[in-house]
Amino acid sequence: MSKLETATNNNSIPDRNERMIKARNVTIIGLIVNVLLAGFKISVSIITGSLALLADGLDSALDIATVIFGFVAIRIANRPADKDHHFGHAKFENLFSLGIAFVLVASSGIIGYQAIGRLVEGTIPEYDKFNLIIASASIVLKAILVWINVRVGKKIDSPTLVANGKNFRTDILTSIVVLVSVSIGHRSIGSFSLFWVDPTIAIGIGIVIVITAIGIIRDSAGVLLDQSPDEEILKKIEEYTKEQEGIKDIGNIRARRVGANTFLVDLDIFLDPTLTIDEGHVIACIVEEVLKEKLPIRYIMIHVEPYHSPVHEKNELEERQ
Repeated sequence: MSKLETATNNNSIPDRNERMIKARNVTIIGLIVNVLLAGFKISVSIITGSLALLADGLDSALDIATVIFGFVAIRIANRPADKDHHFGHAKFENLFSLGIAFVLVASSGIIGYQAIGRLVEGTIPEYDKFNLIIASASIVLKAILVWINVRVGKKIDSPTLVANGKNFRTDILTSIVVLVSVSIGHRSIGSFSLFWVDPTIAIGIGIVIVITAIGIIRDSAGVLLDQSPDEEILKKIEEYTKEQEGIKDIGNIRARRVGANTFLVDLDIFLDPTLTIDEGHVIACIVEEVLKEKLPIRYIMIHVEPYHSPVHEKNELEERQ
């Protein structure tokens, strides 16, 4: 699905109360799953002596903190505009998403360091069926969390939930390493040991985690730096505006993201100069209503200009050049 399709399918701004209810429900599910996984993984790793499972368990414990702080970030971002933040607090979620990205980069570094150490030392992982069972269960449960977080995150326009979903996706990769480690890492083909399979896959997964983190950083930084939406969305703004009665022309369309798929828009509309101020105001209100109905626009500023004014002639000249 393209970004334009995502934006037009989610064209309504989520209600604040509805947004918090859905975020709270996702948080509760995430807490329950990660508390259970962290408890089982750490307990079994202590019994079996599996360092791989212990590391995976500590990662799940870290996810508990990520889920809790993520919910706090959503609560702050959900606050309405105030005298110090005229456009609200939505970007706080993007700040938190950057934090998740840096945690992922740190995790990949730890994974890579441990993997290289095992390759150099030739460490052979021990087989234990409990490790196998827990790693398999972790993959299934984390896959469910990924689906829930990403789906709800996109629906309520929450960068934090989407970033958490991507974080859980990397946990699946970590569990796959554990699964491979306890399944074949202790085996040999003749005199040829397969101890290298586990750390080699771990290094590859570390690279994938870094790529995931870069994607989160790129998306969050785009919002924080007032990145404009795709050209397709700007064209839709122009198309919907020109469809309205009384619009002679439009210009200076500017937009910036304030969430995963919500925008602030600023544009000029050119009207018949013989219209009264009231008539021009009515047309501007209709344009605002139509754009907010068809696209996920949080705020919009419409400047009314007389058609063939110096401003319009300047725009036409710039377009010709």
